[in-house]
Amino acid sequence: MVTEITNEKSYRVETNRLDLYSAKSLEEDMTNLFQPGTIAIYIDFSNVEEVSSAVLGLLLYKKMTFQKQGVRLYLVNVKPQIHKILKILNLSHHLLP
Repeated sequence: MVTEITNEKSYRVETNRLDLYSAKSLEEDMTNLFQPGTIAIYIDFSNVEEVSSAVLGLLLYKKMTFQKQGVRLYLVNVKPQIHKILKILNLSHHLLP
């Protein structure tokens, strides 16, 4: 579901819908992203058109987990409809660079 696109720890989500059913796979992929020496991980959301509250909760959880290890997690290339949801939920300052 998530593939590395550069050596700078940027990864693209390959699916256009992130829901409860894809959350477990996303969590496993994100757990595997962490490598010693990494200071930031960017998740490219350019393909994502829908995101569930379960996935938003997972992203916040992973951000806190990574932060404890000194790694920052950001979503990039977020579509306007998802950006609007993040803003309404007051999450944009937590997940966007």
